[in-house]
Formats: sequence, C-alpha cells, structure tokens
Amino acid sequence: DLFITSDLLEVQSADRTGWFPTRDIPSTDDVEIQTMYSHILEIEPSSMISELSQDVIYRILPPSIRSCIRAYTILRKWLTSKLVAPRLGLRLRQKRMDFCLRAIEIARLRHYNGPVVLGCADQPCVRSFVEAVVVSAVISVESRMHHRAWQNVAVVRGAQCDSLTSLLSRPTSQRRPGSEALVVDMSWLLERMLEIVSIPNAVTSSPEDNQNIINLDKRR
Repeated sequence: DLFITSDLLEVQSADRTGWFPTRDIPSTDDVEIQTMYSHILEIEPSSMISELSQDVIYRILPPSIRSCIRAYTILRKWLTSKLVAPRLGLRLRQKRMDFCLRAIEIARLRHYNGPVVLGCADQPCVRSFVEAVVVSAVISVESRMHHRAWQNVAVVRGAQCDSLTSLLSRPTSQRRPGSEALVVDMSWLLERMLEIVSIPNAVTSSPEDNQNIINLDKRR
C-alpha cells in the first residue's frame, strides 16, 4: 500500500498545481492550522491520475492509508472535545491541558535516542501517531480559544504561552529505560515520500561533461 501511495503522490506532484487547494483559505486568526492530514482531504486528484474523478485524492488512496487518516480524524476530534468541554471548570481544564503536554513529551522522548540536552520540542525525532493526534488537538482553534487556561498552565510550568514549543521548553517528564518506540505517524511517512518525490530523476555527472545520469539514490 505504501508503494501504491508513493506512485500516486509522484503523479500528483508531476502536476504543477496538483497540491494547491481548490478553496481559498481565510486570513484570520481562527484559521485551522494545516497538516498533511487536513491538506490531503482537500486536494483534488490530478487529471493525470483520473480524468473522471472530481473527488479528493484521499478517496483514491489504499484502504489501509485511508484507515490511518480516518483514525487520526476521529481521535483528534475526541481529544479536542475533552479539552474544550463546556462547564468543565478552569482547574480541571488546566489539568487536562497539562496532561496533553506530558503525553507529547513522553511520545517524543520515546522516539529520541540521543542525550536530552534541550527541551523535548527541540530534539529532532520521528513523529509518532500519538504525538500527531495530541499536538493537533492542543493547537486546534477550539483549544486556543481557552487562552486563560493555557496561560495558567504556562505559569505552572515556568514557560511562555506564545507557542507550543515554548510550553514544552521545560519538560516535566523523563525518559524511562526500555521504553518501546511508538507507531510512526502516517502523515510523517507521506511527507517523507513527497520529499523523495521532489528529488530530481536525473543528476549532472560532472560540470565538464554536462551530461545527465539517472538518479539511482532516489529509487533506493
């Protein structure tokens, strides 16, 4: 299924306007932050893939890939509803918000093998499915509306509330030895596929010859 998805993404990328959304994105503060998941639900397939289909490219992906995207959407909505539930109370809302931040810290620590010398948000690591879901819920429009609760969480953690990276600058969780890695996020895999697709198919052998040869590294 990943090979089929890679082929579809490569054909879609061959279209110069293949990754442009068909609708206009409003320039307001309450705009939804785009992710690979949300973007792929809005992009129409290129005519080079299907001349008859007018649906989104998500519909023509393999069933297993669609299941991952659908699971992400369901879990994100559920977690967001827990953060922004009405009549929840400020203290309980702060507790849930801090719990989500701890979940992000643990998810990142379990995917990072080197020594932790910076905040967990600054450590490069492979994004897990858990991290993708929790981060998306935390930075959702509905969650950002509860600024007072987030400000209180930042004060307790001794951090700033201007960004998620700032909130995670002083982690409160520690990595436990022997912890297994989590499932890799599907959108991370799709993004890496697109990076590979964007690599040229041919490279110049030398400046003197000015001859192009097949880029075998791309196919590897």
